[in-house]
Amino acid sequence: MQALGQSSLGGQGYVDLSVKGAAPKHLGAGILYGVPNDAAYTPDKAPVLPSDLFNGAGINVVRAGGAQIKAYPGFVSSLEGYKGRFNSTLQNYRYARAHGAQFVLLPHDLWGADSFNAAAKVYPCDNGNCDLYGKFLDQLISDLKSNDMLFGMHIDIWNEPDIQGFWPRSQDQWIQQYNYAYRKYRAALGPQVLLQGPTTSSQPNSGNVWWQKFGANIKANPDVQPDIYSFHQLQGRKAANCGNDPVVSVQGLEDVKKAHGLPDRPVQINEYAGSDEQTPAYSAWFLERFERSGAWGQRANWGMWHGLHNDMAKLVGGADQGAFYKLGDWHVYHYYTQVQRGVVARAGATGSNCYDLYATQEPDSGLIHILAGTRGQTGAYPVVVSSLGSVAAFKGKTSLRVLVNEIPYNGGGRVDGPVTVSHADVAVVDDKLTVNLDMKLDSAYTIDISVPPAAAAR
Repeated sequence: MQALGQSSLGGQGYVDLSVKGAAPKHLGAGILYGVPNDAAYTPDKAPVLPSDLFNGAGINVVRAGGAQIKAYPGFVSSLEGYKGRFNSTLQNYRYARAHGAQFVLLPHDLWGADSFNAAAKVYPCDNGNCDLYGKFLDQLISDLKSNDMLFGMHIDIWNEPDIQGFWPRSQDQWIQQYNYAYRKYRAALGPQVLLQGPTTSSQPNSGNVWWQKFGANIKANPDVQPDIYSFHQLQGRKAANCGNDPVVSVQGLEDVKKAHGLPDRPVQINEYAGSDEQTPAYSAWFLERFERSGAWGQRANWGMWHGLHNDMAKLVGGADQGAFYKLGDWHVYHYYTQVQRGVVARAGATGSNCYDLYATQEPDSGLIHILAGTRGQTGAYPVVVSSLGSVAAFKGKTSLRVLVNEIPYNGGGRVDGPVTVSHADVAVVDDKLTVNLDMKLDSAYTIDISVPPAAAAR
């Protein structure tokens, strides 16, 4: 029988309000595709994504490049095939920038290598000849300049070159095209456009031969050192020992860097969460792990054809029914980016990496905001909040008001808002209080702590 006050794996959350960090950066609030554009809906007009949905989720990065548009198969089919995909990209870029987000460009999709396109039988630098690739890059660079697309722009040199679906060639050929493209981009665009790579489907570690070879190439050619290291985190919920963990992957990158003497650079996990991990519980856990690892993240998108372009990476639904609506995960991102204000507080979980917390505090008002997520755990999850007296508004208080909300999954359907679990005063004992969560599978939970209204009025 499970002991009272123990999670199914012994996890217990903690928040220490005496340890304060910087203002939140919302490291995990990026998305892959998910913004409607006319090219993707050809010959129809695309629906317009309401700004309040995009801004309300706090999206700060959009990664796109016109993938899976049947009417426009990409550069290797024809110039017209490229132009349609570029127009899709341009519309996404303008939407992202108008809403304050950075943009990550995917040239492999503009080329036509989106894993669905039979036209992509030719790949950059085939037979050692990069001439066609050079023409593609010249066209792309010219279009980026003429459309004022250099601000807030990152370029992902090639997506997932370690798997056949996106790069059915050797790693040596990929390295040739990477070095070639990097040098052309940098010479033409300068340092303001950030170049990132290698954007593998696998994660860096000392045993990853692909990453070791990439590291050796960078060591031998320091002029093609990426501005941002990038890779993906997509194993799904069956990853052993609560794996698929950004924290572990960032440590693996440190091992690769150390082995080859590579410099520190920002890290971007620019596709995260398998299709079965896109639920509120897993989303909250991923966001917490990004904050712990220091890596930036973009949520993966598992849609197809125009469905790739219309759901904010499964944060919203209803695009094809004429009215967008929020999914449970949208509320997780809203809480994370819009409610969790102030400064970051020390928080985490003991017992298992299947649990984590992310907490912020607003020192002036005494508001505490806690996001709780898990990897597939259910049952008791006690959260202990300590050093309450370090918050000026809480000094001398014998109880505090605690609001606990559940953000449900609802089978991936519409969720209009969080569900209140409890809203009551909780006793302060020895400068701490305990909130006993009862976790449902796939639900995330939020905890908001404040001075009780009666006490605040005195």
